[in-house]
Amino acid sequence: MIDIHSHILPMVDDGCQSIDQALQMLDQAYRDGTDEIVLTPHLAYPYHFENPSVKKKGLFSDFQRIVKDAGIPVKLYPGCEFLFDSVESFYEHLDEITTCNDTRYLLMEFFFDADGKKMIEAVRCAVENDLIPVIAHPERYESIQVSDHLARDLVSSGALLQMNKGSVFGKYGMMARDTVMDLLEAHLISFAGSDGHHPIHRSARMYRDYQFVKELYGRDYSEAIFNDNAAKMLRNVDIRGTKE
Repeated sequence: MIDIHSHILPMVDDGCQSIDQALQMLDQAYRDGTDEIVLTPHLAYPYHFENPSVKKKGLFSDFQRIVKDAGIPVKLYPGCEFLFDSVESFYEHLDEITTCNDTRYLLMEFFFDADGKKMIEAVRCAVENDLIPVIAHPERYESIQVSDHLARDLVSSGALLQMNKGSVFGKYGMMARDTVMDLLEAHLISFAGSDGHHPIHRSARMYRDYQFVKELYGRDYSEAIFNDNAAKMLRNVDIRGTKE
């Protein structure tokens, strides 16, 4: 499996707070069947985490060496989870964004009470800058939970959707569970991510979710969102219009 959303890079956001925690998470994920992970620390101005490009700071390459020395055979890629708050903030920090493996794909999030208009605006900003917006955990946003068309409108505007592991089991509440099930039923989910923060409380293990989706919606769709689409993303292949 390929995990496109994680907070494993240590000591940069609310994810892993030590190298030992990060290595434990990677080992858990690998033993569970994940062998490629995009490191996506929060990039959130001006609210929580002000982390300019992890590549420019050398954090990614330093951590890669640590993981290699630890003998954990997980392939890592740089990225970030960008909080879209306004058009002005987007353009102000555009040069600091780390896309997924230096491709056109950008993982984006919103405040959980963001309205649909702002989400559509964010997608258009990304598309206008030749980026492919991937919306993190759409099932957790109130505006998507209460709308029967917003998720489809976002996809029609050029976005792709990434569900969180655990959502199908009610980890984020029943509204999020019902929403992600509707999105899966409509085949609107393109990717899965662990959104892993901690080896115990929010691990990066996704195999249980893979099996769940496989049993309900078939092997092809589960393979697409847990592996195949992400593999294409990492090669900078635009899957819009061709995904499972």
